[in-house]
Amino acid sequence: MVESEARRFTNQAPPDGTALFLIGMTLPRLRHPRAWLSVFLAMPRMLWYLKANAETGLLSARLYLGSSIMVVSYWRSAEDVRRFAADGAAPHLPAWRRFTKRFADTNAVGIWHETYVIGEHETIASGMSPRGLSEAVGAVPVGVGTATAAQRIHQSVESMGSSA
Repeated sequence: MVESEARRFTNQAPPDGTALFLIGMTLPRLRHPRAWLSVFLAMPRMLWYLKANAETGLLSARLYLGSSIMVVSYWRSAEDVRRFAADGAAPHLPAWRRFTKRFADTNAVGIWHETYVIGEHETIASGMSPRGLSEAVGAVPVGVGTATAAQRIHQSVESMGSSA
């Protein structure tokens, strides 16, 4: 088990265009695993591919299991997300085509996603290793000028203005 850090940190300023991509899956018919198991198993294959191929633009990703299944991922850009999704040599496009042919609009399995380009934001973590944006772009200790949420949001706005 990795020991948590006992210090507070926030994220480094992300490069312009850094994107947050959320994708999830719901199982409206849990008792029909043939309908959703192949869809579920496609995601780890995609994540392994993305992590093994840094040129795709994935910065970090975490799979969360609960009442819904979700992957929170950070990318160099929203364009990198779109490029991966459309790449016939990568594992997404064939999986998406199988899904739309077999399961789209059947209520057997649901898929959703959202893409956000990082802008005004604030993050903090304490007593744990970096997660989320801090994991993706780097963590810095909380200190003078970043001790409160308002200061961190202000800093994110300033960093956006200085990079424009």
